[in-house]
Order: sequence, then structure tokens, then C-alpha cells
Amino acid sequence: MNARAESRVRRDFPDPEVVAVVIELLEEWGRACREWDAGRVQTAIVLGAAGDMDRLLALIELAYIDYRDVLVGTGFADEDWKERMAAALGPE
Repeated sequence: MNARAESRVRRDFPDPEVVAVVIELLEEWGRACREWDAGRVQTAIVLGAAGDMDRLLALIELAYIDYRDVLVGTGFADEDWKERMAAALGPE
């Protein structure tokens, strides 16, 4: 999981125990998926959840079925996804 997405997790989920769970769930998915761009999907999940644990869990579950549905559902499937993520995550 990239540092900017992890920083966003810490911002959106202020409880340190919840942060640890969220990061572990995202990293577990990343290890299991073996997709070409797990970081992109993990970041899309974090941004799509916007601090809502139920939404985050639903997006992770969807990612296990088909990560492309996560990208489409969160608006990060189009060619401008890098710019949109950069705008959502703030400066590096």
C-alpha cells in the first residue's frame, strides 16, 4: 500500500485500532489479488469509502470479485485516474 493512501486512511479513520485493521485488510487484498496495479485499487477503495467502514468493507469484497468494478464504481477507471487521485490525495 502506498504512503499517500495510508496517510488518507489515517485521516479518514482517526482511531489507531481501526487504521491498523483497514491497512491490514487492504494489504491482505493486495497480496491475494496479484493484479498489475493493486495500489491503484487500494487507493480507490480508500477514497471511495471516505471514512465509512461499511463502504470500505463492501468495496474490498467487490475487489475480491472483480477489482475493475471497484475502479468503475469509485470513478477511477478512466484515463484521468492519476490526476483525479492526485487531486483527492493532495500534494506528495
